[in-house]
Amino acid sequence: MSYTIVLSALIFFTSALAGSIDQAMVKIYTNSVAYNYYLPWSTDAPMESSGSGCVVHGNMILTNAHVVTDETYLQVRKEGDPRKYRAVVVAVSHEADLALITVEDESFFQGIRPLELGELPHAREEVTVYGYPMGGDALSTTRGVISRIESSRYTHSGLSLLTVQIDAAINPGNSGGPAIINNKIIGVAMQTMTQADNIGYVIPVPVIEHFLQDMEDGEYNGFPSAGFSYQTIRNDAFSAAFGISEEQAGVMITGLAHNSPADAVLEQGDILMEIDGQSIAGDGTVEFRPGSRTRLDYMVNRCQIGEIIPLEIIRNGVAQTAEMTLTATLHDLAVVQAKIYDTPPEYFIFGGAVFMPLSLNYLESWGSEWYLNAVDYLTFPYLYDNWRSESTEELVVLTYMLPAEVNTGYEDLQNELVTTVNGDSVKCFSQFVELVDGNSDPFLELTTNLGSVIVLDREQAAAANREIMDRYGIIRDRYLL
Repeated sequence: MSYTIVLSALIFFTSALAGSIDQAMVKIYTNSVAYNYYLPWSTDAPMESSGSGCVVHGNMILTNAHVVTDETYLQVRKEGDPRKYRAVVVAVSHEADLALITVEDESFFQGIRPLELGELPHAREEVTVYGYPMGGDALSTTRGVISRIESSRYTHSGLSLLTVQIDAAINPGNSGGPAIINNKIIGVAMQTMTQADNIGYVIPVPVIEHFLQDMEDGEYNGFPSAGFSYQTIRNDAFSAAFGISEEQAGVMITGLAHNSPADAVLEQGDILMEIDGQSIAGDGTVEFRPGSRTRLDYMVNRCQIGEIIPLEIIRNGVAQTAEMTLTATLHDLAVVQAKIYDTPPEYFIFGGAVFMPLSLNYLESWGSEWYLNAVDYLTFPYLYDNWRSESTEELVVLTYMLPAEVNTGYEDLQNELVTTVNGDSVKCFSQFVELVDGNSDPFLELTTNLGSVIVLDREQAAAANREIMDRYGIIRDRYLL
């Protein structure tokens, strides 16, 4: 066989592979309405956006959660077809920024060969990202190499999960498109680093497989959280004092969420040496495959809810073993909730006072640099001490007053944490509402973290509530989950 014939055959084969990927590509058109966390009884203006996806097994389209978040109307267009088809969301993992959508008209999938999942790649492998970035309507491809693989923070959820960094360009509209090696999906494009050129991130196969396995029973459970914080160990004197024989090994447990999986088996001051069969280095990392390390959190969130993982610890200088049952997610254990999507915000109005549970959504009403702009006693719990305690499961914020005669004198009070209701400590938002509704004292007395005392005539405040709400165009006095 001549060199020319071999080369022609190779070109044809390569074109066929590229074509099989092209025909599985989908452009997604989303109409959405986001909820307003500053005015929790209202929504923002409708928005139109677009993203990318690809057809996988079962007549499903794999994409990002943020592509379909808060959607009110969803359409898709397959490559080479000018028509748009009505689509529906089947499953969403906001934690992993992944979603499955489908088209009820089965003719949409005719002639499409679903793409298959590949494996976790290695650094320096070449990768191609497919999608529909802004600037045109045709399918676009960008090529690059795998730069690194480690746990990183997902912008959509704030959760740290395994991530693949690439140097191929990822632009708005690329979100949800597949990253391809050897004609198989090795990840889904999700975000880019705005402070640098050509640094993009894709959700790797292990995270995608976790999502798909979780959904096999038709119910999404999420990624487990152990519910502990730790201090790294890199000082020889520290190691000697706590009976650690290995140099720069293990981490010290410094915090435990109340009723968390870790709370059942660990104590503050324990030295965690090994988790699920992997030794923990003093910098808090584990080896997730030969020659590659990432944060020890990976050993927990790679598991499914309900799994049991072994631990090796040193307690009071004595080595011990334990087993931890992963029964909770971060949502179950955090005192300040991470981003909430697809759900109206909780709020409660009484006597013109507006109350909400503290969440990242509310903090972001201060803008993209909320961690600098918001008051520190609101940001500190989320950033540094976000585990629930026995006495506090949720923080309740008096966001502001809707000025009225019944709350005269309190108009300037805003963004203070409510600590007690008529002397009873506030544990969570639903309990706070019950305390306000169920108290029969003639006066409602609230105290805040800043020492403010608010006293309202209960009967007058209740009677004025409807008038105040009508004045500000508010239909309901509350929304509770």
